Amino acid sequence: MSPEIAWNNIIRNLRGKSIELPTVPKIKKIPVWFSASTDGNMIFIDKASKNQPSSKLSMTRKLTYKIFQKVYPLYLKREQGESVSIEVTRLTVDQVYYFSLMYHLSKKEIDT
Repeated sequence: MSPEIAWNNIIRNLRGKSIELPTVPKIKKIPVWFSASTDGNMIFIDKASKNQPSSKLSMTRKLTYKIFQKVYPLYLKREQGESVSIEVTRLTVDQVYYFSLMYHLSKKEIDT
């Protein structure tokens, strides 16, 4: 799947609503929850209000397609078991949110 298709699937799944998702750590770490929504162009990440433990964000993060298209190939490598933490950290501090959105929402439409 191309980054554009994955991004559009995520936007479609978030359109008109806010969804709480857990992060997807690859090590033995407890996932944290966050809230995701969209204006149709960017994705907004905030603290979870319904699920715990919640991320400790002090302000809303804005995720863009420009960064997404660079992170997506690293996500695919990560899913194949490769270590990508150094590379992805050079691109963004929000990799856990990008990875979670890719994992939970990029493949298909979800029912909420």
